[in-house]
Amino acid sequence: MLEGRELSYKKLQMDSLDGLRGLAVLIVFFSHTSNSGVFLLPNLNFSGIGKSGVFLFFVLSAFLLTLPFLKRGKDAANPGFLANYALRRFTRIYPLYVLYLFLSLVTTAVLWKIFDLKRPFGIPFPLSFNGFIDHIFLMQGRGVTWSILVEFRFYFFIPLLALTYSIIFRNRLLPSIALTAALTVASQLVWPQATATVNDPRLGPYLPIFLMGSLLALIFHRWQESSFPGNKKARILVELAGVAAAITLVSMIPSVASVLHGKIIPFNYYHKEFITFGLLWSIVLFASVAGDGILKKFFSSPPLRYLGFISFSVYLLHVIAVGLIRLYVPGIPLQGWAMLLATIAISHITWTFVEKPSSKIRLPKQA
Repeated sequence: MLEGRELSYKKLQMDSLDGLRGLAVLIVFFSHTSNSGVFLLPNLNFSGIGKSGVFLFFVLSAFLLTLPFLKRGKDAANPGFLANYALRRFTRIYPLYVLYLFLSLVTTAVLWKIFDLKRPFGIPFPLSFNGFIDHIFLMQGRGVTWSILVEFRFYFFIPLLALTYSIIFRNRLLPSIALTAALTVASQLVWPQATATVNDPRLGPYLPIFLMGSLLALIFHRWQESSFPGNKKARILVELAGVAAAITLVSMIPSVASVLHGKIIPFNYYHKEFITFGLLWSIVLFASVAGDGILKKFFSSPPLRYLGFISFSVYLLHVIAVGLIRLYVPGIPLQGWAMLLATIAISHITWTFVEKPSSKIRLPKQA
């Protein structure tokens, strides 16, 4: 089963990044179950960390989608490659996304009549036909779908940024860093992270996170071309930086921060620290691919990689599994584990029959 995800550029398969994606979706899952008062282990409270998992998804997407442009250089400007990029982004997300929205639309239309409810009730959320259209065209995002709007908007931006790095700047670090820093400052002047609303679907406030992921792809590309991969001391330093960033991220879990600071830290205390999360996750990501220690081995483990494969299904569908178990079998033993197993079971089905087939769609003669 662990044959690697269907990538637009197969030479870029890195097992540790599958595991990081698995971690990202677990963070979202643990946050949502903890928010509901359900813990997989007693007092293991992960309330308020869901945003951290989503930000890791953002960094990963930017990194993985920028790297093929850098590897191909001028060839990435080929209309065929760009068309294939657009097709792959669409077919990777939209089939399951539309199915998810269609479920909401149909259940909203029929469930409240079947059960004689006073108002429409939908799974995973109530959705009118107009709302369905708004979601399809990325004008509205309810529940966990808000992040899909954000990611899709960055998909349009990536080719311009990546081609600037690779063709105009010829993958040189200094001008690329200067451009990235300028774009980050500009985005914060126009869309300050402090003004972002809850689950804000705009790209602007989150742009620095994506920019860090794209710049990290360039740094990694240059790293691979240098003598550093063969330098044990350099790999150790990268690993230590990654471990330090990971420890910092753990300390930002509100329940952990409350213990460390000796006072109650609100669950949303760090939610608007977009740049901080982007930087820390970028360091962890770099250590997981450029280091040669515990992080790379941990994220390359088969269980985490498997969760990484089905992560998009888990991200969308865990809300349904968690909600139905809370509603219909609230007293089930080991409730949190039941929610996780149900989510994985449903997600494996949609990954097998929806995500996996659609991810293979590509234009002819594209690697």
